Amino acid sequence: MKTTQSAFVNFVRDEYRALPDSKDRIFCTVVYAKWTYNRSEHFCFDKTWETVKNSIMDKLVGPPNTGIFSPSVQHSLYLAIRLSMAKINEIEDMEIELPNVHAYPVDFSKFPAFRFKQPENEVFMPTNKPSGNIKATLARKHSSKL
Repeated sequence: MKTTQSAFVNFVRDEYRALPDSKDRIFCTVVYAKWTYNRSEHFCFDKTWETVKNSIMDKLVGPPNTGIFSPSVQHSLYLAIRLSMAKINEIEDMEIELPNVHAYPVDFSKFPAFRFKQPENEVFMPTNKPSGNIKATLARKHSSKL
């Protein structure tokens, strides 16, 4: 869950767009990533997994102390795949899927014993059912051998 620096701005406005622009929104998801290799000999698969995980975290979340601004989940997803493929030449193609999970603020007004002062002490509860899916696949472009 990313509670700051996540937006949805500057998208094409057409009959398929349902969301309004928002410069500050909660981004909550579960990352599903898969990729194929163009070779498998003399290769460290564990290092690849770690590099891909770090690339996704770098582009979706950013450093823990400052974060990173995301104009949209789609944009950050694209950057995460590009970074992973730039760091690992052996990745032939890569797909990341992010279910859009909504998170709602918890109303602590019914529990005065907690003494939470909102909005300073905001707590968000993610739902257990995704409400959409964001998915991207990138593949390397090969030169023609003709």
